[in-house]
Amino acid sequence: MDRIRTAALQYFVRPIRQFQEFRDQTHGLVRTAADYDCRLIVFPEYFTVQLLTLGDIESPIDLQVRALADWTPEFIAMMSEFARESGCYIAAGTIVVRDENDPDKIYNECFFFAPDGTYGAQGKLHMTRFERDVWRVSPRERLQVFETELGRVAIAICYDAEFPELARAAARQDANILLVPSYTDDRQAFLRVRYCAHARAIENQMFVVCSGTVGSLPMVPAVSLNYGQASILTPSDFPFARDGILAEGIPNQESMVIGELNIRVLRASRTRGTVTPLRDSRNSGEIASRVDVVALPLPKSFRSVPPRPRRKVVLRNVTEADFPGIRELGRLVYPNIVPWTDEQLGEHLKRFPQGQLVAVEEESGLIVGYCSGLIIHWDRYDHGQSWASLTANGTYANHDPVHGKSLFAADVMVRPGMQGRGVGKRLYRQGRFALAKQLGLKRVLAGSRLRGYHRHADRMSPEDYVVEVLHRRLKDPTLSFQLTQGFRVLAIAENYFQGDPESRGYAAVIEWLNDEVATDEDRAQGDPRFRVEGGSGDRG
Repeated sequence: MDRIRTAALQYFVRPIRQFQEFRDQTHGLVRTAADYDCRLIVFPEYFTVQLLTLGDIESPIDLQVRALADWTPEFIAMMSEFARESGCYIAAGTIVVRDENDPDKIYNECFFFAPDGTYGAQGKLHMTRFERDVWRVSPRERLQVFETELGRVAIAICYDAEFPELARAAARQDANILLVPSYTDDRQAFLRVRYCAHARAIENQMFVVCSGTVGSLPMVPAVSLNYGQASILTPSDFPFARDGILAEGIPNQESMVIGELNIRVLRASRTRGTVTPLRDSRNSGEIASRVDVVALPLPKSFRSVPPRPRRKVVLRNVTEADFPGIRELGRLVYPNIVPWTDEQLGEHLKRFPQGQLVAVEEESGLIVGYCSGLIIHWDRYDHGQSWASLTANGTYANHDPVHGKSLFAADVMVRPGMQGRGVGKRLYRQGRFALAKQLGLKRVLAGSRLRGYHRHADRMSPEDYVVEVLHRRLKDPTLSFQLTQGFRVLAIAENYFQGDPESRGYAAVIEWLNDEVATDEDRAQGDPRFRVEGGSGDRG
C-alpha cells in the first residue's frame, strides 16, 4: 500500500461517571477517522486514565493505577470491536497490564489492532522517574516490529522516543512508520518527546506519528495536567513537507490530525535522497565503538578567556510608561492568569510608589523583572489569608503606612530567559529587604505558591511537602529560592491563589525579619513544624 491516510489524536481527558462514556468518546473518534478514509488511527499514551475517575480517587495513586489494570480485558475487547467495525489499524494508546505471575507488578502496554480485531502489543521499555518511583510501573524488555498490509510499523511509547537505538533497530528491520503515543504534563516534557521524535524521522528516513493527551482530571492530582499536540512528521528532504511536518494540531485543543503517508516516496528517499542517513549508518556502530580521547592543551594566551559581558540590568521605580511592559511580562510568566490592568497598576503607584520596582535592560529598555508590594497591619490577618484578602483583590486599598509594620510582597516576576541571572535576587534585596529597613518595617511577608506540590499531592499533605523542601529533600521552584534569600515558613495557606493547578491553591506563608527592629517574640512566632535548625539560608 503506497498511500496511507493516518489520524493522530489530541485526546481530551475528562472525568466520566461510567465506562459507557469512555466507550462513546473513543468510538466517536474511531468512526470519525474512518469517515475520513483513514487506515491507521493512533491514540495517546495513558488516555485510559479517564477510567481512574470510576474508582477510589482518594486512594494512593499507585493503587489507583493497579485498579486501572482491571479494565484491561474490557478495553481490549472494545478496541478489537472498533477495529473490526472500522476496518482500520488502531494503535490503542496505552493501558496498564498486570504481570501474569505477580499481580502487583504492572506494565505500560500499547495494543496494536489489525482490521480483523487481532492484535499485538508493545510494552514501554524505559520508565520515567515518575512512572518508576510513584506509579511503580515496570519496563518491558523487547522491541516489536509489526508486519501489516501498511508495511512494517514500530511503536516507541513517549519516553522511548528519546532513545535513538530503538527506532534505528526498527528501521533496520524495514519499519517505515514509527508510532509515538505520549502523555506529557507540561511544555518542556512535550518538547523533549517532540524534538526526539522528529530526529528519529530524519535519521531513519521514516514517518513518525505522534499523539498526545489534552484536558485534565482535576480530582486526580497526579494526572491533572496535560500538554499535548499531535503531529505527523517526515524526513527533511525535497519530496516531503518543507519543515518536515506533514500535519500538526493546535496545542492543548481537542482535535484529530490527519495526513497521508506516501510510502513509495519514503522508500525512494532511502536510496536516492539528498542524504541517505539510514543506509550510511551501517558502520556507525562500529565507529562509535572506537572512541579516541585526544588532549589539546591550550596555548598560554588562550587559558584566560575574558568572560562574555552580561547585559546590564538596572532597577528603578515604576512609572506609568512601564505599564505595557509589566502586563507583557505578566502574560509570559503567568500565561493562565489575567495580568495586572493599567487601572490596578495606577492604584499601586498612587498608593505606594516606593514599593513598585522594575528591572530594565539598560541597552534595550526591555522590562525583565518586576516586584510590587504594600504595607499591611499584619495583626489584623490570620496566617491562612488568601492573596486576594491581603491585597484587597489586587487594588492595594488596604495599604496602611500609618499602622502597618509589615511589607507584603504581592508579586515578583522575572522574564523567562533572564531567570538564574541574579535579577530575582536583586529585586528581593532592593525592593524588599532594603526598602523594609529604610522604612523601619519589622518584616517582609509573602505567600510562596507551592509550584511543585502537584507532583507529590497524591502522597503527601502540603505541610509534609514544605517540611521536605525545608530539609532540602525536595526542591520547589519558588519556595526553595526564597529560603536561600533568608525567608522562613510560618504557616500554610489553603486557598491562597484560586485556579492554580500547580500549587492546588496552597502557599507557604513566609517571613523575613528585619533584625534591626524584630524582637525575640517575633522570632518565636510561626508553626514549630517549619523551624529548621541553623536557619533556612542566608539572611538578606
